[in-house]
Amino acid sequence: MSPKALGSVNAEQVAAYLQQNPQFFRGREDLLPHLEIPHTEGESISLVERQVAKLRQEKVHAQQKLKVLIEAAQRNENLNVQIQTFLLALLSAESLPAFFDTLYDKLEEEFDTDAVVLRLFDLPEASRIQRPEYVEYDAQVFSLFEMVLKKSHPVCGRLSANQHQYLMPEHDIGSAVLIPLGRPSPYGLLALGSVDDYRFDSKMSTDLLTYMGDMISQLLQRWHQHS
Repeated sequence: MSPKALGSVNAEQVAAYLQQNPQFFRGREDLLPHLEIPHTEGESISLVERQVAKLRQEKVHAQQKLKVLIEAAQRNENLNVQIQTFLLALLSAESLPAFFDTLYDKLEEEFDTDAVVLRLFDLPEASRIQRPEYVEYDAQVFSLFEMVLKKSHPVCGRLSANQHQYLMPEHDIGSAVLIPLGRPSPYGLLALGSVDDYRFDSKMSTDLLTYMGDMISQLLQRWHQHS
């Protein structure tokens, strides 16, 4: 290209050409080290250096993401073992009172919780009278837990002030998980509370907690059928 023709090319035309020909530098890699890109304080770095820095950042990001995934998998594996241990203990209970005692003890022991509350609705009158777990599904319960029971899967996070007062008024709870029992129409609610604000985070996976709720529900129904 003649000096005259070269002088007629402006920056906008060069930018447009490169946008239309993104593969321009293939076979012309020797040009890349000579290209300079504005940096801070009037400095400049080559395009190759910029690309290397970007690749390093992407590598660090990928490593961090992989670490998070591995940690999540480890937490799920630990939770799975805890649930299996807990369910085996429930299966060994020889009476309904022993079932409830085991449920409370093991949930606090295996899951490091500060409060465990079980509330069951729409069950035999005799059961309601004999155990504090059995309560009427009244207007208060409806207003406090309607949305949780409708979802039919665990909900993690902070309790509302009224939910806290109803379930765990004697505990200073920072976070909790509410697990509906029975599907598709829940007949009860299991609540686990922790003083740690982040113990039961709203973004945590609830698949294993759903499984645990299903197993507890099935075991309870067997006891009710034989009571």
